[in-house]
Amino acid sequence: MSWTSLTAAQQDALLRRPFDHFARYRLAAEIISATVGPDAHVLDLGGGPGSLQAFMPDATVTSTDMFLPGKWHEQAPRLVLADGAALPFADDAFDVVVSMDTLEHVRPKSRDAFLEETARVAGRWAFVLCPFGTPGVVDADTALREYVVNRFAPDMPTIRILDEHLGYGHPDLDGSRARLEPFGPVAVMPSGRIDRWFAGMITFFHLLAIGDDEPVEVTQRFVNRAFYEADLAEPAYRHALLLRTGDDDATPEDIIGPLVQRATEHPHGEADLGLLRVVLQEALVASTAEARRDRAEALARLEQVRTTALEAVQADRDAEIAALREQLDRVKGDAKVQREAHESAVARADAAEAELDAVRRSRSFRVARTAAGAVSRIVPGKQR
Repeated sequence: MSWTSLTAAQQDALLRRPFDHFARYRLAAEIISATVGPDAHVLDLGGGPGSLQAFMPDATVTSTDMFLPGKWHEQAPRLVLADGAALPFADDAFDVVVSMDTLEHVRPKSRDAFLEETARVAGRWAFVLCPFGTPGVVDADTALREYVVNRFAPDMPTIRILDEHLGYGHPDLDGSRARLEPFGPVAVMPSGRIDRWFAGMITFFHLLAIGDDEPVEVTQRFVNRAFYEADLAEPAYRHALLLRTGDDDATPEDIIGPLVQRATEHPHGEADLGLLRVVLQEALVASTAEARRDRAEALARLEQVRTTALEAVQADRDAEIAALREQLDRVKGDAKVQREAHESAVARADAAEAELDAVRRSRSFRVARTAAGAVSRIVPGKQR
């Protein structure tokens, strides 16, 4: 099923996808349809989210990825967890093998093996698309990363993606082509004219930051309709390597030639970006300043929250200390009262004892005791 064979509803749903995503997968669908047909048996390397199937409903698409897709993506219906540099498939297992925006995320030491494995399991054609290290690409990724970092939270997936681009280094276009040429003829084609690509990415993220999906999707639909076909032109953000591994009569140039020619003849092929550039530059400056101001305000609010929390903790601690001191004072007071009561009782006992001793030592006491003894001698005791 080609693009024109999709229903209006299917096309609209796909057109609303981010233009950078749409451009990759529609181009892959066009290449596959032109080389093998819409019902091809396809391997999508690094295609864990399963996007290619939506563009080619009649194809049998198997996807591989190193990890299960995260919360931001769906999962391909036929997903195999595998390393692209050591695929668990037989030689020529698929009609077409495609790899879109994956090679730049492969560690440099494994890229040759990744390309060789791509060619090995491709029975007829292989299509490798990614941002290579061509002029302007590093600058574009660096500038886009700076914008996204200033506009979004640190866990924004795009930041990690661009960090891998810049950290691993973009693949070498000529070197990658040379690695594939032993397997068959190879042709190169551009994808994503870099001036419009960068302007479109800034626009996309600027709208995304608003937090409302509808303006984002409507804008993407316009960009995809107006510029997809025109953007297969130089200078490009991406380039594609089309390799023929089978015995098909068509050459890679036969397949890509009409697409590049279509872009050359497109009415938007030489669209003036002057006004758009001015608008985006103003938006970029305003957005960056706004983002920095928002961050400063957020940090100030955070500091205020921390200060308030510390003050509350300190107040609670002071209240607790005051309560403990009050309790200690009460205990001390009770102990003092008890001690004074004890001392008073001891003093009274001592005074009584002293008074008793004084009585015992007095003359009257001795006289009384002598008289009592005399009486006891005069009165006879009870007879037994």
